[in-house]
Amino acid sequence: MSSRLLTIVPPMPGAERRFQPFVDFVHTCGWETEFVRLDLPGHRPPFGANEIFPQVDAQTAGKVVLGFSLGALYAHLGALRARHLILGSISPFFLEDDDEPARWMVSYTAGNPATPADILVGALEDAQMHRRAEAIRDFYRQHSYTVVQEAEHELWHPNYLQAIKRALDRLPAQSARAGINT
Repeated sequence: MSSRLLTIVPPMPGAERRFQPFVDFVHTCGWETEFVRLDLPGHRPPFGANEIFPQVDAQTAGKVVLGFSLGALYAHLGALRARHLILGSISPFFLEDDDEPARWMVSYTAGNPATPADILVGALEDAQMHRRAEAIRDFYRQHSYTVVQEAEHELWHPNYLQAIKRALDRLPAQSARAGINT
């Protein structure tokens, strides 16, 4: 028996309900879903606090992992032992993004360049988003890069959903007997 499991890194705790239409879409692609559980202080992104990244790593080892926006940043820096990453519209809040006053003082190069990755960015997103997506693309040794036509910073855009479906369709199912549900 084989199964396909997509582990989603949310941008904030409690975001699962907002992701329900996306979860429904992923299910139509033949994948099951689960969410990384984040334990964050307060209701704002914990800029500067690095305790989130080990939380992500502990829940994503050996899995196919998707993050969008802040979730992509958390996945990139935290899912260091993932089998595959899908990073959508990664937030430009790294050390190198010095035009952002609120950011992490962690370089985008702190990820794992050996992890295969699909990097996506909306064609209509701003230049800063494209610069960060291109840097992330160049960081990963094995990657695909998609500029999603007609899409802004919107996971629900039909073209964005189709780009994610294409990324998922390229990934083989893995035997549940291997101990990894992906």
